[in-house]
Amino acid sequence: MTRVVLNIGGMTCASCSQSLEKALGNAEGVSSASVSLPRSTAAVEYDESRTSVSELSKIVRKAGFKVLDSPASDMPADIGRDLAAAVLFSIPIIYLAMGPMIGLPLGPLGDDDRALALMQLALCVPVLLAGRRFYTRGFPALARRTPNMDTLVALGTSAAVIYSLYITSAVLGGSGDVHELYYDSAAMIIALVMVGKYLESRSRKRTGDSVRRLLDLAPGEASVMRDGREVRIPVEELRAGDAVVIRPGESIPADGTVTEGQTAVDESMLTGESVPADRTAGDRVFSGTVNVSGSILMTAEGVGEDTVLRRIVRMVEEAQGSKAPISRMADRVAGVFVPAVMTVAIAACLLWLAAGRDIGFSLTVLISVLVISCPCALGLATPLAIIVGTGKAAEMGILFKDAESMETAGRADTVVLDKTGTVTEGRPRVTDIVGDVLGIAASAESSSEHPLAKAVVERAVEEGLDVRRPSGFRAHVGGGIECELEGVRVLIGNRALVEEKGADPSAYAEEHAVLSEEGKTVMFVAADGEVLGLIAVADTIKDSSRPAVERMRGLGLDVVMITGDSEGAARRISAEAGIPEYRHSARPDDKAAAVGDLQSEGRTVIMAGDGINDAPALARADVGFAVGSGTDIAIDSADVVLIGDDLGDMATAVEISRATLGNIKQNLFLAFCYNAVCIPIAAGLPYLLGMGMIHGMPMIAAAAMSVSSVSVVLNSLRLTRFSPGAEP
Repeated sequence: MTRVVLNIGGMTCASCSQSLEKALGNAEGVSSASVSLPRSTAAVEYDESRTSVSELSKIVRKAGFKVLDSPASDMPADIGRDLAAAVLFSIPIIYLAMGPMIGLPLGPLGDDDRALALMQLALCVPVLLAGRRFYTRGFPALARRTPNMDTLVALGTSAAVIYSLYITSAVLGGSGDVHELYYDSAAMIIALVMVGKYLESRSRKRTGDSVRRLLDLAPGEASVMRDGREVRIPVEELRAGDAVVIRPGESIPADGTVTEGQTAVDESMLTGESVPADRTAGDRVFSGTVNVSGSILMTAEGVGEDTVLRRIVRMVEEAQGSKAPISRMADRVAGVFVPAVMTVAIAACLLWLAAGRDIGFSLTVLISVLVISCPCALGLATPLAIIVGTGKAAEMGILFKDAESMETAGRADTVVLDKTGTVTEGRPRVTDIVGDVLGIAASAESSSEHPLAKAVVERAVEEGLDVRRPSGFRAHVGGGIECELEGVRVLIGNRALVEEKGADPSAYAEEHAVLSEEGKTVMFVAADGEVLGLIAVADTIKDSSRPAVERMRGLGLDVVMITGDSEGAARRISAEAGIPEYRHSARPDDKAAAVGDLQSEGRTVIMAGDGINDAPALARADVGFAVGSGTDIAIDSADVVLIGDDLGDMATAVEISRATLGNIKQNLFLAFCYNAVCIPIAAGLPYLLGMGMIHGMPMIAAAAMSVSSVSVVLNSLRLTRFSPGAEP
C-alpha cells in the first residue's frame, strides 16, 4: 500500500470533511482515507496497481473541492475584503430595517416605503456577492446529496431574499408591507457567519504553531569547508559527509558527529532539558539544536528529510492528521446532522403554517433553524483538541504517532516498565566498596576496555584518585584480570579466579553474599595473594525514576517492572525506584506474555522500553512508549517516543493525554448542548411559552452559530497552557 497526503481546498465544516472522506474511502483501490478539517488534508492509503494520485484528485474535484500544490491557507486570500464589504453594507440595512423600531430617524426614506425597500435591496446585493462562497459551495453540495454548513446558510438566506423580493414587488405595487422584508436578516446572517469563520480560522491557525516552531528551528544557511576554505550555502544544498563549521549562537543545520572542538549545546527542543549538554569530538549533535559556547567542526550525516528534527515534524503532522476513536461518534453524527436539520426546519415551517401563523412568521422559523444549527462546532471538537494536545506534547519531547495512542494513554490504568535503560541508566556503576581498594583497583583496570573496568576507573576519577598504569596486564575471560602495579601482583575477579590463584576470599564471604543477593556484580581485589576487599558494580536507577514512579502512582496508575535480570537485581531496583510489583528473568516473549496477562485482567496497559528485546511487548501493549535513546526497532514498535531519557515524561504524557481527552469531551458537550438548546428556540419554543417571537431571530441565530464554533476553538486552545501536574 502507498500513502499520500493531499492538500485540500474548499472545506469549511465537518460535513465537508465527512463527505470527502466517504467519497475517497469508497473509491476503488483505497484501503483507508482520513480527512482532517483543521489541517485541510486528506491522508489516503491506496493500491498503486488499482488507482493513482490523479484518480484520487478527480474524486476530490468531483466532490466539490480542490487539490492544492501547497498546504491550504486558513482562509482564502480575499476573505478580509469580502468580510469588510459584508459588514460595511449590512450595518445600514440593519439601520433601515430596525431603526424605526427604536425611534431612530430615517429622513426622507421614512415616508417612502418604495424607496426604503429598494434601498435595502441595493445594499443587500453587495453582501450576497461577498458571501458568494456559501452559494457556490452550498447548492452544489445539496445537488450531490451531501449538504453541509454552507448549504444551511445558502438555503436560509436564499429563502429570506426570495421572500423579500416578493414583498418588494408588492410594496412597489402599493400593497406590500415594508416591515415584512428580510433583507436585513439575509445580510446579517452572511456577515455574522463570515465574522465567525474569520475568528475561527485565526484561532485555528494557532493550533499549527507547534509544527511551524519546530520547522523554524532549522537554520536557512550553513557554513561548510570546500577546497580548504569556508563557504556559506543554503541548508538545502548540504550533503552527507560535508564538514560543517558551527560558531557560538548558531543553530546546527544537520545531524552529525563533532570532529573538532568542544562546546555546550542547547538541546531543549529535543529533550526538554534546559541545561545545555557538553559535546566534544565523537559526540552526536542534531539539527535544530543551538551551539551555545565554543566553535566546533562536525561531519554532516543526516541532512534534509533525514534529520531527527524532520522526523519529529513528520510524526507530529501524522498524529495531528489522524483520528481518535472518540471522533467516530462525532463523524457519524456530523454525517447525518445537516439533512436532519433541513428536515426539522421544513417541518417546523409547515407546522406553524398549519397552525395558522402567517408566512413571515413561518419563514423566520425556517431561516432561524437552518442558520442556528452548527455542525462546525461538532466537527471541530475532536481534531482541534488533538492538534493542540499533540503539538504541546511535542514541545515537551513527547511524540505521539497517532491520535488513537494519545486517547488510549489517557485511559490507561497500568504501566509496565522495562528495567535496563528505562528505569536504570543502562550502564554499570560502582555501588559498593569494601576496604580501601578503589585506587589500586582503578589502576589495575585502567588497561581494560571491559564495561566493569570502565565503571571502576570512572569512580576513581570522580573521587580525584591517582590512576596509575599497570604492567604485565592479562585478562581472564569471564573471571577477571591480573597485572603488576609498582612491583605488586594485583588480582581482580570473581571467587573462582581468586581461589585458583591461591588467595583466600573467606574473610569477605559474608559481604560478598549480601551484595550478590542484591543482584550486583562483586569483584574481589587481591594484592600479592592477599584479598584486600571488594568492589560491587551494578546498573543504577536514573535520578528521575523514583519521582517519576511517584507521579505515575499519584495519577492512579499501577506500576509494574519487568526485566530479564536476576531476582536480586529486580528486587533491589524496584525497591529503590518505589515500584511495588516486579517480574524477573523474563525473555522477550515473556515480557509480551506478561503484558497480555495484564490485559486479560481488563487493564489498559502502557509498556515502556528501549531495547530490541522490548519490541514484542511494546507492540503487544495498548500503548508502547520508547525512550529516545532506545534502538530503532524499539522506537518503530512503539506508539509514543520520549525524546529524552527522563521517565517523568511518561507521567507527563499520561497527564496531557488525559487533559486532551477531557478537552474533547468538553468540546463535544458544548457542541451538543448548543444545538439541543438553540434548535428548539429557533423553531418557535419561546412563542409557545408565551414569550413572543423576535423579528431579529435569524440574525441572533447567525451570531450564536459563530459563537459556538469559536467557543470550541478557544476551549481547545486552553491546552496550550498545559503544564505537568496542572491539567487545564
